[in-house]
Amino acid sequence: MTRVVAVVQARMGSVRFPGKMLEHLGEKNLLTWVLTRVSTAKRLDEVVLATSTSSQDDAVAELAGSLGTKVFRGSETDVLDRFVGAARAAKADLVVRVCADNPFVAGEELDRLVESHLSGDFDYSCNHQQRLDNRYVDGVGAEILSARLLEKISGQTQIQSHREHVTSYVWDNAKDFAINAVQAPAELAYPEMRLDVDTVEDLAVLNEFIAKFAVTPQTTAAEVVRSFNRFKRH
Repeated sequence: MTRVVAVVQARMGSVRFPGKMLEHLGEKNLLTWVLTRVSTAKRLDEVVLATSTSSQDDAVAELAGSLGTKVFRGSETDVLDRFVGAARAAKADLVVRVCADNPFVAGEELDRLVESHLSGDFDYSCNHQQRLDNRYVDGVGAEILSARLLEKISGQTQIQSHREHVTSYVWDNAKDFAINAVQAPAELAYPEMRLDVDTVEDLAVLNEFIAKFAVTPQTTAAEVVRSFNRFKRH
């Protein structure tokens, strides 16, 4: 059986929004939203938090552990190496890369991603944002590739952007890979919509949104998007 592991990338040292992982969205912090929602996916064998060995990330590691999530700690700046290490530790065949600044990442969309990836002979698949005109809303999905490919990429490039942005090597060399950009279902086909948290302002908007529409970590991606469209009109 193919072992599918979600690796959630999180640390406290964001340039634009330091400490955002522990900032609150409603009654729960951002990381709790993400780990709670990822854990609802049925096609995952395990969820691992990948954070750094920096002392400032101790709180992130402790929180994940308290939620029952396994933790891998590695390089703060070489995120690709951190992912390779997490994949090895979890004995993953396939790695689903989840960014922890996406509080509305959805278990059902991770399942859709895994199923689509396994349906063909693909090197890499994604449904985390619009790619190749697949029209996905930004922030409900993820990316998937094999642990073997992660190892291969790590051995082939020392370019800083490739080490920091785990899958950028694939896109910079797209002609060499079989890429599958999962087509968005109609209810999620809003490529102009952003649901991630990059800044303090982003978090303020999403806090207002979830308060008005009673959005919780159990709300489906389709309902989040439907409600956010209504929110933007008011």
